[in-house]
Amino acid sequence: MSFWSVLGIEPTDELSDIKRAYARKLKTTRPDRDAQGYQRLREAFEEAKESLLTADFYSSAAEFENPQYADSFQTTKSENTSNLSKQDIVRQVDEIVTLLLTDPVAGFQDLYNCVSGDLQENIMAREMFNHFLAETMGKSEGITSHLLKNVAAMLGWEIDNFRPEGITNIQLLAIYAQIEKTEAELYWDSLATQSVVTKQESEQFRLLSVEGEKLSFRVRLIPDYVGKLYQTVEEISAHHPVLLPRINSQLIQDLSGRCFMLDWRKTFFIAFWSMVIAIGIRHDAHVMRDAPIIVAALLICTVCKSQIKRSFPQSPMLVQIYEALLSLLILATFAKIFSGLYNELHFMNDDPSRGPVLFTMLTAFSLFCIWAICPRYWRWYNLISNSLIALVTFPWRQVKKPGWFWRIAVCVIMLYLYSWLVTWAVA
Repeated sequence: MSFWSVLGIEPTDELSDIKRAYARKLKTTRPDRDAQGYQRLREAFEEAKESLLTADFYSSAAEFENPQYADSFQTTKSENTSNLSKQDIVRQVDEIVTLLLTDPVAGFQDLYNCVSGDLQENIMAREMFNHFLAETMGKSEGITSHLLKNVAAMLGWEIDNFRPEGITNIQLLAIYAQIEKTEAELYWDSLATQSVVTKQESEQFRLLSVEGEKLSFRVRLIPDYVGKLYQTVEEISAHHPVLLPRINSQLIQDLSGRCFMLDWRKTFFIAFWSMVIAIGIRHDAHVMRDAPIIVAALLICTVCKSQIKRSFPQSPMLVQIYEALLSLLILATFAKIFSGLYNELHFMNDDPSRGPVLFTMLTAFSLFCIWAICPRYWRWYNLISNSLIALVTFPWRQVKKPGWFWRIAVCVIMLYLYSWLVTWAVA
């Protein structure tokens, strides 16, 4: 299969068409879901850009390599006030680029002196200088975007569009490729530098860089340990894909699977609701029955919904059906709880039929209040399910707020209130 087939377009010499095709394919080929497909797509994108480089670079440079052009460059036209040769310009370019990479201040000073001296009076020499400077920068490692912007501003290169002025499009692509490599190397060096700070970061970098290292079950139980690795791999895939060959393929495979990993949100959720359930059902006569029911309800409201969204990102209708069914289940459960509570208070009423009427009125009033304060993206079919999920996750949202006193107070108050609700529900 050719790289054009992978990109899903016909052969073209337009960089904009290649970039649009790559962006379109990237929406359905994510590195965290299809690592091999993403690698093929990235290679096809690089090969397509390389085809432009092969097809156009030498044709754009042919003018400067043509002996007739070189002879005309050294003619005695009125605007030629120097005896600069092609060799002189190449030597100046090499010296300037070397200085720019080792001593930017001196390099830019030499560049300014060069373009404001002999090249200022010779248009053809200036064009040749721009050509060789861009070509040399495209072959030199260590070029940064900051350096390119300053050089472009000094020489008048229009690089903010797909048809730059002052240099060719292919030369600019080569420079951008060097910038991408430089930024990737700097990012990798920063990861290596951070790895010597703590033992945990050292282990994370070893898992990231050493081929064949596997995620042990122990590290998956450390909050945010695997999550940080996942974010690093995702950032490399999105912003520094040239580093992907350095990443441990076993780690990518482990992260692309549905492996269990803890973060601080899950840790707090497990600890908080474990204490709530333990306190709420401590006097319950049917602990072995009610505890699994409460745990199952929590999992259905939180984990199952997020799992469906991740597993079926292209099927929003399935998520809507799940939310609607969950809302009906919650409504039926609350009706059952209310009927038990009403039966306890039945001695206060002579008409048993008032129970359903009262529940309907309370439900309508509660739904109206929820609808009045709910976010705008909520819909009628998920109003009840989203409300219960918001109630279940409310303590975590409060704990994330700054201030240790606030966090401790919230935990104590929420622990009391939620355990009381559990006690009331199972009664």
